[in-house]
Amino acid sequence: MDPISRINPTLDALRRQLSENIDKLRRSGKLPARGPAGPARGTASGAQALESLLAQRLAGLDRRTPEGLSAATRAFVEAALITEFGQELLADPGFGALLEDIAASLRADPEVRSRLDGLLGEF
Repeated sequence: MDPISRINPTLDALRRQLSENIDKLRRSGKLPARGPAGPARGTASGAQALESLLAQRLAGLDRRTPEGLSAATRAFVEAALITEFGQELLADPGFGALLEDIAASLRADPEVRSRLDGLLGEF
């Protein structure tokens, strides 16, 4: 199975987690009720852009250690969010905390962590 076809199920899990986090932030008043519309999801060019950005982010990370896999997970989440919502996210003061929360949530679920580690190991 190629990395692009393995990205889609992992992105679905990330989207679910991100949606839950956004809903919590909206309920708490930290986000407006509606945000700007994002780019089209699930397109071939979006998957290729994600794969390219992820390869850049993963370069030099040792994914054979737990620390390396945690860093790779953060890199994956960052690349996915940037691909979905744009580079402007990097300037948001809350982006780092959001990134850490999502990465920790993904690593906390054994099934998602296993699939994600398999995906990251292929890059």
